[in-house]
Amino acid sequence: MKKNKMLMLVLSLLLVCGMFIGCGQKKQSTTTNDTDKKTLLIYCAAGVNKPMEEIGKEFEKKYGTKVQYTYANSSELISQMEVSKKGDLCVLASNEDYETANKKNLVLDKKDLVYHIPVIAVPKGNPAGIKSINDFTKPGVKVILGDSKTSPLGKLASKLFQKQGIESQVKNNIVSTVTTVNEMVTFVSMKKADASIMWEDNALNASKSIDLVQIPKDQNLIKVVPISVLKSSKDKELSDKFVNFVTSSQAKSIFIKYNLKPIK
Repeated sequence: MKKNKMLMLVLSLLLVCGMFIGCGQKKQSTTTNDTDKKTLLIYCAAGVNKPMEEIGKEFEKKYGTKVQYTYANSSELISQMEVSKKGDLCVLASNEDYETANKKNLVLDKKDLVYHIPVIAVPKGNPAGIKSINDFTKPGVKVILGDSKTSPLGKLASKLFQKQGIESQVKNNIVSTVTTVNEMVTFVSMKKADASIMWEDNALNASKSIDLVQIPKDQNLIKVVPISVLKSSKDKELSDKFVNFVTSSQAKSIFIKYNLKPIK
């Protein structure tokens, strides 16, 4: 009888130990998997969302790292970066925006990615007959622009009109202002405006519903889109790897696919 009790006690102890060992192994495996799953948080100018989205997917395929984007205009992105103090990288609309972020001590060194070329965008068929920036002053022409206080494209458009000495006349024709280039594309495509100033690649990507008119180089203000690692990044090595990838020949071919001109 005593032997049976002793045997039952030993078996019970072995069973309990096995359960603890099993639980411990299971917990260790889960922790390892969680550690292996890395994510990069990238603040990205809305105007380059399509190529950056594809580049992010290619990076994830190659390195197994998830790429999570936040899209907005550059002014809004800089505000978010400043308030949250989180994130790994930023792709801003121009070097001027990068300098703003740099003065706020948010970014490390930059690398230039692509040229951003302003153009005149008009509805398909150009019903108002817009041929130049000066035509934005014509009576009855409906103009939609980026907000001159918060949108990089809005600020740029103001400078273009100032350069031609027509800013006050253009203001009389503005029917609406928006915060992102994607909103401008939508309004012009729906023929709610006769003319707008937007990036060349955005107009070309919407060529089914939008025509574009080039601005002469001596009148234009061509920008450069930079990428930089944020000082808040918790994985600078992985962030640098993304920068190297986005400046690679593979990424450049994606930019070209979306009508952007990579920096050589």
